[in-house]
Amino acid sequence: MKYFLIILLVVLLGLANCILGQGDTLMKEYIRLDSIIEADKESNPQNCIIAAKKQYDVATMMKNDSLMYLSSINKASLLNEVSMFDQSLVILYDLLSKSDKKKYDPRISKLYYYLGSSYFQMNDFSRAKEFFQKSKSAALKYKKYSDTIEINSEIGLCLVGEGQLESGFEILIQNLKSAQKTGNEEIICTTLDNLSNAYYEVGDYENSLKYQEQILLYPKIVNESLHNKAAIHQHLATINIKLKRWSVAQKYTDLANQYALALGSNYWLFDVYKDQAEIYEATGQYRKALSFFQQYTVLKDSVYKHDYDTKMSTVANLYELENKEYQIVKLTSAQNLANVKIQRLYLFLVVLALLFGLIGIYYLYRKSRAQKDLQQKIAFQLLHAQEEERQRIAKELHDSVGQNILFIKNQIISDTSGADLSKLKKSADDALAELRNISKNLYPNQLEKYGLIAAVETLAEEINSHSGIFVSSDMEGIDAILNKNVKINFYRIIQEFVNNTIKHADATAIRITAQQINDTIELIVQDNGKGFDKSEMERNAHKSFGLLNMEERIRMLKGKCTIETAPGKGTKSIFTIPI
Repeated sequence: MKYFLIILLVVLLGLANCILGQGDTLMKEYIRLDSIIEADKESNPQNCIIAAKKQYDVATMMKNDSLMYLSSINKASLLNEVSMFDQSLVILYDLLSKSDKKKYDPRISKLYYYLGSSYFQMNDFSRAKEFFQKSKSAALKYKKYSDTIEINSEIGLCLVGEGQLESGFEILIQNLKSAQKTGNEEIICTTLDNLSNAYYEVGDYENSLKYQEQILLYPKIVNESLHNKAAIHQHLATINIKLKRWSVAQKYTDLANQYALALGSNYWLFDVYKDQAEIYEATGQYRKALSFFQQYTVLKDSVYKHDYDTKMSTVANLYELENKEYQIVKLTSAQNLANVKIQRLYLFLVVLALLFGLIGIYYLYRKSRAQKDLQQKIAFQLLHAQEEERQRIAKELHDSVGQNILFIKNQIISDTSGADLSKLKKSADDALAELRNISKNLYPNQLEKYGLIAAVETLAEEINSHSGIFVSSDMEGIDAILNKNVKINFYRIIQEFVNNTIKHADATAIRITAQQINDTIELIVQDNGKGFDKSEMERNAHKSFGLLNMEERIRMLKGKCTIETAPGKGTKSIFTIPI
């Protein structure tokens, strides 16, 4: 019996040691998870939510009601951080139903406070105020007087949010005085920030700046973290921008940018870039303003996408964690479901491929139709231009050459012996000159006899003598490497550009250059005229026969055309064709 009691005692001691050891291990795990939540709740809330869920499981194993309550509160507040308010409210109302059954629960004040915070973040200020007032009543009941300062701030903010400005600001200002009496710098700075934000929301930027600047009087709080530095200085920059105090705003923006970069987080940086863009825009530095606004847009999209991904990841992780056992039990069903999903995926991919195929065919059809329409338009305009050219030639032959020949004929018929030979000679010379001009316009003989350079120089001389526009050219060494077809098209392109310049550009000079670059010939024709809006030209290009004519010639030569212009900047056309 003696030995039995000894053995029993040893077993009981061992059992107690195991139980105590297990309890000690669980408590260490709970504390470890709590430290993870505290350290990462701002930078990685989704992992903290999983940690809070595990923390609750540890507290359940320990059968510790207080720890279970705290871990549930942790999880609810973290769900609020990622805007998962529905899930947060489910947890909080569950805790509330359990607390209502107890006669004494000092934690109820904090629970009401978290419920109010959830509704406040959803902009339901009426419901939020209701719970904050309950939180305040509970804090007073259980003599947690220090908590009432934080709660009063929230009640004041709710009143401002509801539009009850006088009552709201009265509470917030009185609450600041109460906070200052405590001497607690963290509570004071939080109260100042709430008051500043409230004035900012109603457009009273002077008062907003006044209270935000007072936070700088507490360097311990300001310098507590890079997050605090970035937030406070960015708020100061934004308020000064609203007050149009650009130099002061720039000072705070530079500091906010420095702290946000050191923090390595885009959450403050994209607001800093927005502030910087507004400052540059207001001070007339539009290029810099555009650059920073583009950076702001990219970072904002990145932050919003990150928040969305975080929420989706959190939902997925919670679902996976909370349904792990269910998934094991239903593995066969899940596999069948996966097979159905795969079949649906294959069907979706087939439908998608067919859809893309149809879209591709439709796109090719539209492209082909557009090209056909363009070709028909070009052909129509070419025929129209031919008819106009024939009418012009017929008119010139009738009005000029015909009249000269008729004069000669009448002189011969009326009096051959007494005819004024000088007048006959002049009429004959004029008729011959007109015929040569008409012939030259149809096809310049210099191009045939002496080459492209000579033809362009002759054209330049004529333009200079008739319009007063100075035309210069530099095309040395080009004739030898161009065939007849290319020379004709280059000449017509130059002719078209010159005609457009005379009609529309108000230019005083035209420069024509051509050179060989590797396996291509580059022709550049530019003027110093008034230029034009290139986007407008592109919209109306189909209406301009001259542009269509130039594009068609370049297309036939398998080359490309680039036009550089802007209002007041002249026009430069670059034509490039392969040799």
